[in-house]
Amino acid sequence: MKHFIIILFLVIPVALSAQVKKIAILETVDKSGTISYVHKLMLRSNLAKAIAKAPGYEAYDRTDMDAIMGEQNFQRTGMVSEDQIKRLGEMTGAQYILVAEAAKVDDNNMFITAKILNVETAKTEISDNVLMSTTPSDIQNGCESLANKLLGINASKSASNQTVTSNFGNQNQQVVSQMSIPSNNVSNEIGTVVAFPDNTKGIIFMKNADGTGLAVSLDMTTAQWQNARKNKDCQNIAQIPDTDGENMCRIGLGMQYTTALISQLGSMATAAEWCTRHGEGWYLPSSGELAYLFSIEKQTNGLISIALQSNNGRGLADEWYWSSSENDDDEAINVSLSGRMSSEDKIETLYVRAIRAF
Repeated sequence: MKHFIIILFLVIPVALSAQVKKIAILETVDKSGTISYVHKLMLRSNLAKAIAKAPGYEAYDRTDMDAIMGEQNFQRTGMVSEDQIKRLGEMTGAQYILVAEAAKVDDNNMFITAKILNVETAKTEISDNVLMSTTPSDIQNGCESLANKLLGINASKSASNQTVTSNFGNQNQQVVSQMSIPSNNVSNEIGTVVAFPDNTKGIIFMKNADGTGLAVSLDMTTAQWQNARKNKDCQNIAQIPDTDGENMCRIGLGMQYTTALISQLGSMATAAEWCTRHGEGWYLPSSGELAYLFSIEKQTNGLISIALQSNNGRGLADEWYWSSSENDDDEAINVSLSGRMSSEDKIETLYVRAIRAF
């Protein structure tokens, strides 16, 4: 049975009403301590600017709010009690509080999640995310995109024609994660074939400035994450951390996770073993690597699938794929072609694709 990851909510539009809604924007949470003060300030400022532009909303980030946040210890943990949330609302005069958390993906990219809390109920009303580069222009564009998704605004419409409907308070939505990739991450080598020394081939979907990158296999299959008769026979993989927002979206963990799977489960790690049978260097991608691949496919209008088929391979199917990331003893993370993440019983059969670094 599929269970959606509790990280980010599918976009639930925020309501406009006759009364202007005030949203207090708190300091960006940085649990890893890797985001510079300048970038945190840029994120907060651009989110405030984007929300202030939305009809029916007022962004609130006055200077003395930082003193309130420090007193409540909000910016360190990103979590407070119901009483603290209500107190923040009383002290700021806002009906909603926006908390954004940033995590570094690599030297040039950040993953941002944001949630809006209802001061009266102290509950999360809506959350979403975006992956952006650290350039000022991309931070501005990424914050605008994130604010639009949180407020349910169609960015293609003009401000005077925006229609925002209400679903605040609906807590029964399926929980998913969906990544978006900054356009300046697309190299002109994306979609080209790379031949490895062992005569295997792949299609490049990520290329870094230093010449390194990632390629996806020409073929795919369907397999279980773990070959077991029932869920209670499944094992927790000691070297794979349980689901969390930072590891869910990081690139570069797939080989480590695949090695851990094979080491502990052997041939019972069905999906991972299929990937490693391609040859040295091939592995079952992590959830972040799969989400990146699928985002590039979407951003380039199917370029990866076209390249796969042009090289006698199989295009990316509109299905759910196993990643090497684990959720708990019974479930592992899978990613859809749309870029959404969920968890599924390890004994279920899903699509599998191998990738390789170069």
